[in-house]
Amino acid sequence: MLVASCVGAAGCCLLLGLGTPLFEIQLAGRFASAGVLDGASSLADRDMPELALVLILTLLVAPVVHLLILTLGLLGAHQRTPSRLLLMPLGLLETARRWSMLEVFLLATFVCYVRLHAWTTLQVGPALAGLIAATLVSAVAHSRLNVESLWQRMPWKRAEPRPVSGPQIACDWCGLLTNAGDGATCPRCGRALQLRKRHSLARATALLIAACLLTIPANFVPVMTMTRFGRPEAHTIFGGVLEMGEAHLWGLAAIIFVASIVIPVFKIIALAALLVLTKYGHPGHLMRRTRTYRALRELGRWSLVDVFAVAILVSLVRMGLLATVEPSYGAVAFCGVVLLTMLAVEEFDPRLMWDASEPSEAGA
Repeated sequence: MLVASCVGAAGCCLLLGLGTPLFEIQLAGRFASAGVLDGASSLADRDMPELALVLILTLLVAPVVHLLILTLGLLGAHQRTPSRLLLMPLGLLETARRWSMLEVFLLATFVCYVRLHAWTTLQVGPALAGLIAATLVSAVAHSRLNVESLWQRMPWKRAEPRPVSGPQIACDWCGLLTNAGDGATCPRCGRALQLRKRHSLARATALLIAACLLTIPANFVPVMTMTRFGRPEAHTIFGGVLEMGEAHLWGLAAIIFVASIVIPVFKIIALAALLVLTKYGHPGHLMRRTRTYRALRELGRWSLVDVFAVAILVSLVRMGLLATVEPSYGAVAFCGVVLLTMLAVEEFDPRLMWDASEPSEAGA
């Protein structure tokens, strides 16, 4: 019942968060308000559909999919023999959770509030309470849903594959460990088994190289141009950190510095090290390297704080000569760096690291 209540409450809170104003700004007698998804429409109107699509996918599609999968799992948990249609989407539950970035958007909301509150009158709308509640409640529901127990109650079973010599294979979808050959069918969910992700190192390396190339425009091209009382000011990521430091907003400067500079640099260096060590079969520090990989999967999403902050400012600060914010292509490049490194981490198969510690037939 707790999971059911959490899922229902999270859905209602998400509707509140997406359908009501997030901020209301007042400057020189003029008012403007903006909601969560207004940033997507504002970016699309300014010829930045890439950023608009990222906002829609991470703040609308992924959270809705996450709650939908939780709901299906809940329905399956209350059936004596759960339907296959209810349980099969569970393989996407963790992916939907990682790409649902409401908590990252909340951090961006805090950044914008502190930044704007220093020079204008700002009021918080009901959307903020809805987003906070939706984030917390969906996290509780996710943690309380026992996915493995649901998989074990799968009402249909395929014939167990004929055992073969060699390592066991964990199904990428349902997690079942099977002593079967590469390409066999998982006896629990019916999906094809892969001993290792094919061409994992090559794909991850290509994505990482593309991310490295985009770091140059991401750091040197302005992410936005803010005009206040007729005076335009271009802002790069690092320039924004310096500006907030000069304004004695040390906590805010530290947040942006860590999220937008430290984490992307750490991701690129750490993932490059994992790729090189795995490519040349280095057997050392496997536990530490595995923990690094898991940290990379969780940390990558937080670098989108700057992108979300730009979207909020673009949709909210639109008062003509008094104050306007226009996005710049540095935001697109930076968003590309974040997404490409996230995809590179997803493509990397950490099992390849462990193959170096003992003879294996697995390849990259």
